Amino acid sequence: MCMMVYVASDYPLPTLAWDQDNPRFHTADLSKQDEPVRRHFSKPCVYYVGSHDRCGCGFQWGEDEGFEDEADLPAKKESRRRLAEFLVGALQDQPAVEVYACWDGDQAAPANRNERVRPAKLPESRTFFRVRELLVVSELPAKPGAAADHGNRWRLARGEIS
Repeated sequence: MCMMVYVASDYPLPTLAWDQDNPRFHTADLSKQDEPVRRHFSKPCVYYVGSHDRCGCGFQWGEDEGFEDEADLPAKKESRRRLAEFLVGALQDQPAVEVYACWDGDQAAPANRNERVRPAKLPESRTFFRVRELLVVSELPAKPGAAADHGNRWRLARGEIS
């Protein structure tokens, strides 16, 4: 089973095709299978982002210390760094982007964790995504109560609360 990572933006973002001969960070428009993930986002432009492993598993490290392949660590760090750079670029034209991570097959499953992070945290201290985690990525500080408000707006839009 693979970790899947998606980014949502107010504006179209560049895509970077997967290259089997040069595996690295890449982005793509959503496939038909990925379409259910849209329900998690408040932004209209949604993309799949993948690591050097093709899926989101290559963005993960530090979660299972002692069980990780140390030889793959430099490539994982590079994938995570490129993801952070991609998000910084996306933030040039908007105050925040959203990131959702889940296991493949759980694209429609509700988020069980909401958090706000700065993009610089992703390759440094925030080295893995939690399952079904929805992140608001921004350089701006959150307004008091914004995280609760944002989460409630999603639940209201999905009919989970009234």
